[in-house]
Amino acid sequence: MGETTAPGTEIDRLAETDGVRLLGHLSRVVHLLHNRTRPVMAAASGLEGPEFELLLRLWQQPGHTAQAAPLGEAIGLTSSGTTRLVARALAKGLVSREPDPCDGRAFLLRHTPLGREKLHAALDAHAAQLRELLGRRLPPELTARLIEDLAAFDAAL
Repeated sequence: MGETTAPGTEIDRLAETDGVRLLGHLSRVVHLLHNRTRPVMAAASGLEGPEFELLLRLWQQPGHTAQAAPLGEAIGLTSSGTTRLVARALAKGLVSREPDPCDGRAFLLRHTPLGREKLHAALDAHAAQLRELLGRRLPPELTARLIEDLAAFDAAL
């Protein structure tokens, strides 16, 4: 219908744009790393991937406490997904919740001793496996540059 280029040419051009290629590479790398590391981490700690992410993000907060909503957002969960994850973590004794002294309607999450123990076990196995995976494939200076560049990109978003 008035198309002057061969079918598929426009799709080929769009598929090769920097943003599409970047997201494709990032998605593939994250998927591969998760598939390789999650079973090892789960075997070492008993944590599922989202539980690990919740505990890690919580640990990275000032005072190791935070409201659930920003943690869920950082993990990429919806509000209902965050609610379900926090409920599972509470039921498993990984976190506790207490009233937020700055917001009477909200609660702060905090690691329980069991949550800290499982996070430590998961991180120990996870860090060792990632050291091995990355060390065999990337020179340390490239790893450092990727971390720096992706952190800058993350901050810019």
